[in-house]
Amino acid sequence: MPMINIQQNVPLAPFTTFGIGGPARFLARVKSLPELREALLFARGRRLPFGILGGGSNLLVSDAGFEGVAIRLELEEVLVSGDQLTAQAGVDLNALVQQSAELGLGGLEPLAGIPGLVGGAIRGNAGAYGSCIGELTASVRALQAETLELLEINRQECCFDYRSSRFKKDPRLIVISARLALSAGDPAEIRRKAEETIAKRTARHLQCEMSVGSFFMNPLVTDQTLIRRFETEQKVSCRNSRIPAGWLIDQAGLRNTRVGAAMVSALHANYLVNAGGARAAEVIALAQLIKTRVHAATGVQLQEEASCLGFPPTEPCGTPAAEPPKN
Repeated sequence: MPMINIQQNVPLAPFTTFGIGGPARFLARVKSLPELREALLFARGRRLPFGILGGGSNLLVSDAGFEGVAIRLELEEVLVSGDQLTAQAGVDLNALVQQSAELGLGGLEPLAGIPGLVGGAIRGNAGAYGSCIGELTASVRALQAETLELLEINRQECCFDYRSSRFKKDPRLIVISARLALSAGDPAEIRRKAEETIAKRTARHLQCEMSVGSFFMNPLVTDQTLIRRFETEQKVSCRNSRIPAGWLIDQAGLRNTRVGAAMVSALHANYLVNAGGARAAEVIALAQLIKTRVHAATGVQLQEEASCLGFPPTEPCGTPAAEPPKN
């Protein structure tokens, strides 16, 4: 049986793009399925909750840290079979986009430039420019944390939805790998499309900021007057009745608003940024202010896209950590 290295009282801020958060009571860095099972058994033996760390690009950690076992997934194998590609949860999403282009496998280009790892992308059904990874997913292998059973889950059973999936709703299901159905094409053309996507993102200069990207999901809107107002002002059609959260935040006049060192980005109103030394409590307070003001200005209730770790279940942000596996 593998013997994994488990550290105590490890600061989690460096594992996040926000650069915010206190220490984990325990941190386990796992590089294989047996090591993951061992980490879960470690949590079970101490009756502690566990939380999964991926790339930390969509995660806010409490100032108090996490009184449990933080498990950093570092499974990084990629297998190719015809036009299908299987990537483990710890594979960098951008590296995978580049690798698929070199192999002449297209489909991932709209995801180019999105930070994070494959596991988190599957969990949150990451997407951009009208595409999402769930559309390309043939199946997912996931570990059931309570039984330690490895499950093969097909696309329909993954319950992919806008920035959501079965894995986001059930933290006991840990994504191990995803099998993606791609399309054969010209490598040069695939690279060109990926580079165009990256250029769009780079032009907004957002990669320089300490944030988790879009903090709020783009909400479904039923107010036709508000939809027409958005479409007239932006000169674009409202996609699937969802209005960008950034536009709604701008309607409330909140760009550049600060709570301590947490700030609404001057470049993108749906980016909450760490302007230097921000605390998680300041980010939460800023998020709550935004939700209140946007609802007052537009009647729309925003919902966080970012996940949270180490907060009490009563906090408005995110979902609680998974409970320890049962004996």
